[in-house]
Amino acid sequence: MNKPKLINSRTVFVSTVIVIPVLTLIVYLSGLQSHRSLYLNSLISTTILSLTFFIFITTGLYKGWKLKDGYGNFLDRFSYLKQPDSPTMNMSDFDADILDPIGCIGILVWIILALAGSLILWAIGAMVWATILVIAGMLYWIIFRAYRLIFLNSPRCKNNLSKSMGIALMYTTLYNCWIYAIIFGAHYLQAKST
Repeated sequence: MNKPKLINSRTVFVSTVIVIPVLTLIVYLSGLQSHRSLYLNSLISTTILSLTFFIFITTGLYKGWKLKDGYGNFLDRFSYLKQPDSPTMNMSDFDADILDPIGCIGILVWIILALAGSLILWAIGAMVWATILVIAGMLYWIIFRAYRLIFLNSPRCKNNLSKSMGIALMYTTLYNCWIYAIIFGAHYLQAKST
């Protein structure tokens, strides 16, 4: 019995994350010259993405692909960054006589504001980084699980084009129907409000 061809999930994930924005951008940029509406651009880009998805799934099912998890646990890929060493300050050259009370208050306020600003920037950076990690992890999980579920049908679809196309059509409809529903719903609500 032939072993199934293993496709790396990392390659599929990166390809998906690149193809979707690039195709959508191409459709929208080409629509600027012909003055297509946002509704029409959305329909065209979703249809092209659906056809691409259908062709990819059909090819994978027909060739008997299996998805190999190339990432493992996504959060294990990100380790905590090493904290920088704190610089040492040589206090032997410091002359305390030159400071007056007003200057000390100014320096103290400056240090407090610098610390507060640093903490705020650190917190914002940590939140942005955490948000990016969560979104990337969710996207990877959704894409990996969706493709893995589809390619579980590979053994019974291998070298059978009609069965591969039938299952690919079913999953394409299942995974893309909600996008069309959002587009049509938004267009209907916009037309109703005007």
